[in-house]
Parts: sequence; C-alpha cells; structure tokens
Amino acid sequence: MSYDFDTIVDRRITGSIKYANVPEGQLPFTIADSDFLVAPAIQKALVDRTSYRLYGYARPPREFNESFLQWFARTYNQSLREEWLVPLPGIVPALAVAAKVRDGKCITNVPNYGMLLSGPKRAGKELIAVPMKYTVSDDNIEYYEFDFARLEAAVTEDTDIFYLCNPHNPVGRVYTREELQQVSDFARRHNLVVVSDEIHCEILFDRAHIPFHTVDDYAREHSITFTAPGKTYSIPGIGGAFAIIPNAELRERFQAEGYALGRPNAFGVAAMIAAYRDCDDWKQELVAYLRENRDYLENEVRRRFPKARQTHTQGTYLGWIDFGAYTGSGPQEKWIARQAQVLFHGAEFFYGEQHIRWNFAAPRALLTEALDRLQEAFDRAEK
Repeated sequence: MSYDFDTIVDRRITGSIKYANVPEGQLPFTIADSDFLVAPAIQKALVDRTSYRLYGYARPPREFNESFLQWFARTYNQSLREEWLVPLPGIVPALAVAAKVRDGKCITNVPNYGMLLSGPKRAGKELIAVPMKYTVSDDNIEYYEFDFARLEAAVTEDTDIFYLCNPHNPVGRVYTREELQQVSDFARRHNLVVVSDEIHCEILFDRAHIPFHTVDDYAREHSITFTAPGKTYSIPGIGGAFAIIPNAELRERFQAEGYALGRPNAFGVAAMIAAYRDCDDWKQELVAYLRENRDYLENEVRRRFPKARQTHTQGTYLGWIDFGAYTGSGPQEKWIARQAQVLFHGAEFFYGEQHIRWNFAAPRALLTEALDRLQEAFDRAEK
C-alpha cells in the first residue's frame, strides 16, 4: 500500500469526541469516524488555505460544485444538474430540516442511525418506526431487509415522508436496485417524499451503491438525497455536505425551511474539493484496508465467539453484533465496558435490540487488542 492505515495516532490531544472523557486504558469503537490520518491531498489543501491569511465571508469557488459533479459522473456514470445541488454545513441538522418539507408524519425502518431517527422529532414531527426483517440466507449469511408488509400496515393517511439510510447504519446493508425500486413503489403508493442519507456511499465491499434519486422518475422528483465526504475521507469534524434535490418546488421548500443552516466554511470547501477531485487512489486503498478489517473482524467473531450473532457488512465501516449469549440480558455495551474496557454504541441509540455497533475504521492492531479483551472477559464470566 502507498498509504499508511496501520499507525496508531493519539487522538486525545485533538479533542476527539470518540476519545473525550475516555479513561486511559479503554478502547473506543463508538462514534462513526475513523482513526486514520487524512489523505495527503486534503492536508495540503488545508495547509494552503490556512497560509492565505484571510478568512472572511466568501463564496465557494467554481471548483467546489464542479469537483462534486465530476466525482458523481465518474462514480455513477450519470450526470447531475448543478441547480439540483444545495451545499450544507453537515447532514445531521439537515435531517431535521428535511422533515419540514411536508406537514405530516414521517416513517422509517429500525434499527437505524440515531441522529436520523431524532431528526423528525427535533422538527416537532411524529416518527413511525417499523422493525426490519432479520434474515439468514441459504449460505448462513445474516442480514436485515425491508419488511414491506409491516411498512404497509404502519403507514397512515397523514404520513408523507420516508427516511432511508443507504448504505445502512448500523446494519451494514447496501440495498439492491430491486429493493430501492420497492421503496420507490411504496413511496409512490402513499405519495411520500424519500429523504435518503447516503453519507457512507463510498465505503462499499460487496456491491455498487445506487443513489436513490436515480432509481426511477418518481424517485427523482420526490426525494432529497444527502451525501458528504466526512466519513470516507476522515474529515467529519471539518463539516460540509450536499443535498441533491432535482424537484425545483421541493428544493425551494427545503431551502426556505433551512435558511439558517448556512454553507460549508472556507476550510470545509477546501477539504471537499480535494476529497472529490484528488483522492481516488487514497480512497481505493482505504476501502481495501477496511474490507480486510471487515473480513478479519467477522471471521474472528465467528471463530472466537461461536454463540455471537452478527450481520454481514456490505458497506459502511460498522459491524452489528449480538454478544448477548456472553454478556447476559442487560445492555451489552455496559457489560463489555465494565468487564473488557472496550467501548461500543449500544442498540438503544438505534432503536435496535441486543446488539452493539462496532466501528472498525481503525488500525487492525486495535481490533486484535479489543478481540483479545473480549475473549478474556467472556472466558472469566463462564468460569
């Protein structure tokens, strides 16, 4: 590899949320950002922007939209119109704004990303949470899928927005075109706008990502798609994202409701241009490393903890694992933190049941250390 993903760096000195208030000796695999050094091209862009000692109000340069449009065309072999783009400072606040483009209830499937679930609620909207279907394939691969029978039973006449997460956080699904077509058909039957969080769209292992708005005409005209380089390129603390909203009326409503959101700052603009324009080779090596981490973690969990249940991660750098057979009936993350000194997000944040989410975007040596600690803790508990 040309780039280094194995070096363990001290993130405590940066004020990292993942490491803040974590005592020495504990290993966190919690919040979904990576422990990898940023791509050299992004570092150079930030240094260059910092060296120019003026940081006043500014419009993004022409390269800002162009880099994203060219990245999209290069990645999906499809074109976007520039007027469809709405620059954002980040996706999380925009998830709440999107809930206001219609007046009725919102519906989604769970488990799901906690901040996506809280978006409608923070906007004062009711959220209908519909459990996904847990499935085991013929070759013993565990995964989640949409439960359209439950969705049909739960949707109401005054429901008008569906929240989609693809690739799915926390269960790691990358939905097929057929599944997304079913989502569009479901939305069409009930006149729903689909709000699609696609921030993990570049971290793919088993299949290509399909942007929801490309599925069919209804999806294009009745969707808001969010994407950002933060997760892939290790820059979530800088901020910056795009909404893709092809329908002019829907776009105007979103912009009116989100008038106070603002845009990416000067450093976010510089980082995003470099990410989308100059980092393809770095990203390819990153995804290869993460795929090896995914395979290593899933294989080691099967080998060391045969009573555990885990879903197969097709995309994202997140594992969804049930260690309940070893930890007992209480919250697994609390037992593991206490007994193994390893920190995970628990299922409650995702409206899930009896799982932990393992962020494996870390040097492999840290994964090994965490697995060793878990094995020792589980062995002690069984004696």
